[in-house]
Amino acid sequence: MRIALVPHIRQARTVGWTRALVTALLDRGVEVVAAPDAADLIEVAATPFDGEAGLDLVVAIGGDGTVLKAVRLGRDSGAPFYGINDGRLGYLADALPDDVPTFLDRMASGEWLTTERMLLAASINGDPPTIGLNDVVVEKIENQRTVRLAISIDGEPFINYPADGVVVATPTGSTAYNLSAGGPLIDPALDMLVMTPVAPHYLFSRAMVFPPQRRLHFEVMEDRPAGVGVDGREIAIMRPGDWIEVEGAGHVTFACFAERSFPASVKQKFSLA
Repeated sequence: MRIALVPHIRQARTVGWTRALVTALLDRGVEVVAAPDAADLIEVAATPFDGEAGLDLVVAIGGDGTVLKAVRLGRDSGAPFYGINDGRLGYLADALPDDVPTFLDRMASGEWLTTERMLLAASINGDPPTIGLNDVVVEKIENQRTVRLAISIDGEPFINYPADGVVVATPTGSTAYNLSAGGPLIDPALDMLVMTPVAPHYLFSRAMVFPPQRRLHFEVMEDRPAGVGVDGREIAIMRPGDWIEVEGAGHVTFACFAERSFPASVKQKFSLA
C-alpha cells in the first residue's frame, strides 16, 4: 500500500497532525510519501503524481482548497482521493481528524468505497485546457463596472450578459461559488454543467443546466477585461475579443469509508435540523 499525503503546509496544526498520521500509517506497514512541498515538513519522501508513481490513495489534509490542490496534482496518477477536513466547512473533505482512528486499519488495507466525480475543462482562445473539479469563473476585474459576455452553446448564439460574471460549475462545485450566486445544489453522482450568472443586469437571470458534452462559449465584449479562475485559481485575464470554452472533461475517483447520501451531506454541512 502506497499513500501520498497532501497537507496544508501553512497551518502548523495541520502539519503536526499529519506527522501523527504518518506514524500511524507506517506502524500499519504503509509506504507514505508526500507532495514535494510537504515532504520535508512531515519527514517522508516526495513523490511525483503521474501514472508511474504507483499510488493507491491520495489523502488531502486541510480545507477544500487543499483537496482541490490534491486533485490538481494527482489526477493523472489514477489513484482515488480522500479528504480530511482540518479547515473550516469542508464540502469536499469526508472526515474530521478525530474520525480517522476509526478507519485507519481500513485505509491501510485499501478497504474503501469509491465514487466518481466529474471534471471540467476550460480553454482560452483555443489554448490547451485547464482542468478543474469545481468550477470556472469569468468575472469583472474593475470595481463598479460589469463585463459583457456573449454566450453561445455548441456554436449557437444564446445571450449577451451584462453581469459581474458567470460561473460554470460541476455538481461537485455546485456547493461553492455557484451556490453563493443563487445556483442550485446538484448531487455529485450526476454528470452535468450548471451555468449561473453573477449579479446579471438583465431580466433573464436564471441558472441553466447542460449535459457535460455541451461546449459553453463565452466571448468578452466591449472595452472591459475579465478575469478567469478555475477552482479558485486565477489563470488568465481576458481582453475584449478573447473567448473561453468550457465543457466536461471526464472524471476522478474519490474514496470514502462510509456511504452517506447527498441529502445527508447537505444536512450536515448546513447544520439543518
